[in-house]
Amino acid sequence: MWTERAQAAQRRGELELTESWYAADGQPITLACLVEDNDSTVVALRGDPGVPGWQVIGHYAHEHEAGKALPAPVPPGILRADVSRFNRPAPAPEVSLQELIRDVVEGHTAGDASNALLGSVQRGYAAGPMVRLQELLEKSSQFASALKTVQGRQIAARLSALGRQIEFLTREVEETAEYLGATVAVLPPHRTPVLRARPRPAVDTTPPTPPPRASTTARHR
Repeated sequence: MWTERAQAAQRRGELELTESWYAADGQPITLACLVEDNDSTVVALRGDPGVPGWQVIGHYAHEHEAGKALPAPVPPGILRADVSRFNRPAPAPEVSLQELIRDVVEGHTAGDASNALLGSVQRGYAAGPMVRLQELLEKSSQFASALKTVQGRQIAARLSALGRQIEFLTREVEETAEYLGATVAVLPPHRTPVLRARPRPAVDTTPPTPPPRASTTARHR
């Protein structure tokens, strides 16, 4: 009965997943909020909520009650067993996008803008932001796939496709930046920045003498 009600709520978009873990028997357990007639109930699901076949194994007034009644969670896994947040290597030096944008805004030659663009797609140890973004998408795709769920595999495919798009865009930016640098052009003089601050007098200089006041002649009747 509760399984059918939860499945109906899922079809209506009124089954909100709130937490999940693995029990000692290797089965995933998911807590969800079941909404019916403006009333909500916490239900526990066993199985993958993204595919048919999952079942409701309990319903509770709140999550605290569910946590006491359900099997205890085992520690979750990690994407790579040889990596830990407690022994992270020192991060590689990198240039921020803000700095690259500032280099373009303050630049004078096509080479200035070209170098900023090339910095965004630089590969290797000190990789640029676009290369780091592609790496982030690739690792996130691997993470989603490692969840071993249908939705995880679907999201992994989308992230992988986005990574390929970023790779294509990175090559386009690199090629265009080289074309820009090859123009050896400079900005025309009318684009020279204008100083907005008023010049200050140099140290140890005497300020200019103010002009003498015009003498006024007294009128006599």
